[in-house]
Amino acid sequence: MSTVTNRPLTLPTSRLGVGLIATVPTTLLVLATLIHPPRLDEAGAETWRNLHFALLFVFPLVGLAPWIVARRAGRVYGWVAGILGYGFATAYTGLDLLAGVGGGALVLSGNADVTGPVFAIARVLEQLGGASLILGCLVAALAAVRLVGWRAIPGGVLALAGAILLLQFHIYPGRGTLATGLLTIGFALLAVAVTTRQRGSQPA
Repeated sequence: MSTVTNRPLTLPTSRLGVGLIATVPTTLLVLATLIHPPRLDEAGAETWRNLHFALLFVFPLVGLAPWIVARRAGRVYGWVAGILGYGFATAYTGLDLLAGVGGGALVLSGNADVTGPVFAIARVLEQLGGASLILGCLVAALAAVRLVGWRAIPGGVLALAGAILLLQFHIYPGRGTLATGLLTIGFALLAVAVTTRQRGSQPA
């Protein structure tokens, strides 16, 4: 009788693997901004609700990007970026569920005044999640600079700028497209930078 060897789960370390984890979620957000209604009203409520329902499965993955980059510089960087990514994932899931799915469903049911109590709570979650992503990008940038020096600066600056703009403009069309686009490009450049490192780092 043959035996099955249990192999430990290994995380991608190649440029392609790190790059995909870092950029696919934000690329999906860029696409989402192209169809995101500019405001929540009866005309766009169904699209608003359905889009945010789909994004429930995307927003948490964005928090992986700072972690997959920062962990290349060592366990401390990895843990800090991972905790901040978890903060973003948790807060933005709540934001998406409240203001996105819940807000759209309420408008569809005939309650047009949802921007008061529902959005007030959602804005708190947005601030918490946005601040977590900004700090996560900062940690990832510092970790990348520690690994490869100045080559990490362009990606770090773009990712940080994208996170700041996301906090201000969410994923609304226009400026939200710019925010998610900068995040995607920044994470891609950081992924390329840290995967050019010679072997020897201790990932978390």
